[in-house]
Amino acid sequence: MEGGARLELGAIFTETNMEQTQVDKYQELMEVIRSRFDSIDALSKIGFDNFNNTEMAAFHGRKIIEGIAFACLIATKNGFKTIPRDAEGQYNAEKILKTLLRKGIETFPSQSIIRNTTEEEEKIYNAKVTVEGVAERRITQEEVVKKYQRLHNWAHELNPYVKEGHFEFNQKHREQLEKDLAELKSFLDKHFISINGVGFFCVLKDDVDGKTKVVSLSKTEDLPED
Repeated sequence: MEGGARLELGAIFTETNMEQTQVDKYQELMEVIRSRFDSIDALSKIGFDNFNNTEMAAFHGRKIIEGIAFACLIATKNGFKTIPRDAEGQYNAEKILKTLLRKGIETFPSQSIIRNTTEEEEKIYNAKVTVEGVAERRITQEEVVKKYQRLHNWAHELNPYVKEGHFEFNQKHREQLEKDLAELKSFLDKHFISINGVGFFCVLKDDVDGKTKVVSLSKTEDLPED
């Protein structure tokens, strides 16, 4: 996993042996999300001037956002050992994310990098890694919900009495779709998600072997301001 330039305040973390089932669940979920991005890339190479290709890409995009909502639930369960009852068993990403927001549960992926601590940091904090945020590549819960709503437009057959034809629909909405999918990929590529001082760092495609990797971390200290 590669590091990068520090762009804002970060935190010192140490690797932990958390409840393995939650780590496994997060790993499995991220592998599915990675496979959906791979499918979108393959469709893009064939060409998004074809409505069937963009429609299928939108399908994968909607599933990816549902995966983000499930990721929030896994991280919440990992940190709090429980999740809101009205989110348990829910499949609609918008409802899950709004439930967490309504209950004040701030569990959401943050585009981040991970690096080894410096010798000085290791002496002070007795930790091995530092997680630092990449603010300009983040997306808020509200923005993800809006993307989810836009992707819903692709979920059903076009009603000929209220919608334009497939070609016209594709021409009108394709640019926004490609923008939403690209932002989601950039957002999740390297991300951290935590609550209550524990969480997961994930790389969807490792720079060395190309695999999806997840590591569980516990917070030690916040980095001091520069």
